[in-house]
Amino acid sequence: MKKLVGILSYTIVLLGLLLTIGSCEKPVAPIPVSSVSLNQSSLSLKLGEEQTLIATIFPKDAAISTVSWSSSDQNVASVVNGQVKAVGVGTATITARADDKSATCKVVVTPSFVTVSAISLDKTSAQLKAGESVTLTATVNPSDATDKTVAWSTSDATVATVSNGVVTALKVGTATITAKAGEKTATCTVTVVATPVTSVTLSKTTAQLKAGETVTLTATVNPSDATDKTVTWSTSDATVASVSNGVVTAIKVGTATITAKAGDKTATCTVTVVATPVTSVTLSKTSAQLKAGESVTLTATVNPSDATDKTVTWSTSDATVASVSNGVVTALKVGTATITAKAGDKSATCTVTV
Repeated sequence: MKKLVGILSYTIVLLGLLLTIGSCEKPVAPIPVSSVSLNQSSLSLKLGEEQTLIATIFPKDAAISTVSWSSSDQNVASVVNGQVKAVGVGTATITARADDKSATCKVVVTPSFVTVSAISLDKTSAQLKAGESVTLTATVNPSDATDKTVAWSTSDATVATVSNGVVTALKVGTATITAKAGEKTATCTVTVVATPVTSVTLSKTTAQLKAGETVTLTATVNPSDATDKTVTWSTSDATVASVSNGVVTAIKVGTATITAKAGDKTATCTVTVVATPVTSVTLSKTSAQLKAGESVTLTATVNPSDATDKTVTWSTSDATVASVSNGVVTALKVGTATITAKAGDKSATCTVTV
């Protein structure tokens, strides 16, 4: 009996176990991602702008519910948890990925236009001499202005020119240099001052000439970059020596001071005009024989031809025998007389026999 009860108990337990196994549910497999979508397929952003992309995973009960984000070019657009930031001009593709499914958004980043708010120059005034230059530096604000190009101009290009901020002085006067960026301007007043003459020197400080001779004086004006290097010439006595553009001409015996002036500076040269002495006198006849009442004309030649004083004085050794006037000898009575022609300290004679 006990054996029968044991068998029945075992059978009941076995049946219960089988019923229990039959009543358990089968394990559920994870649901895969079928697709990923983004709320934007393309974005157009200006530099520095941000926008959030929203990713949706299908089906909603997919086993994976998180998205990984990436950018094809981090230098153009970065992405963190769907937050896209434009960091550089260009194009980048943002990808949202879940499992092996993904969705993309094309992001185009364009420059943001920042207007110029102000421009300033490192100098507001400058004083230059003709030929000198100064470089002006322009600062454009804000520093991230889209177009920081600076255009330069001058109010008077005959006084001062400007190129890329380099100002060159041309002549005495005033010019306003303007730097413009966007709609903003800044100016610098440039005054070009004269470079005064500090001295004048002459190639000669003294000269000795004979009447009719010339000498050329050369004037040097300092400094070499003096604004006005014009030289004016003058003489203290135009009857002794004249001057024109530095060429001095001796006229007669004497002394004259030649002056060269530039600005308020002068230099002088003392010109002494000396006589050209007579070196000899000759007569057309050295002897003549006349009868009383007859006459003969003597011609005197004075050397050199440019002798300062070629005046000839005539005389006779015996005015009772023969007289002379301006070289004309007249016989008066029988006898002999010596006719003398003198120029300077030189003389010549003619023996006249009546």
